[in-house]
Amino acid sequence: MVYNLANTIEEMKKKAKVAGIEQGKIEGKIEGKIEVAKKLIVLGLSIDKIIEVTDLPREEVEKLFN
Repeated sequence: MVYNLANTIEEMKKKAKVAGIEQGKIEGKIEGKIEVAKKLIVLGLSIDKIIEVTDLPREEVEKLFN
């Protein structure tokens, strides 16, 4: 019984760690896209072109223009 509980806890920890790593990767990709969008704004690209290049949602790109 205790052995099964310990295994279950360890598996839950591993899954949480993997989920955390995946979330970090996603957040890192988004941050990278935002940095690219900022540079494209400086270069004078339109909102539509920035959306096309970065695949960011319109709302996110519009925030960067404000």
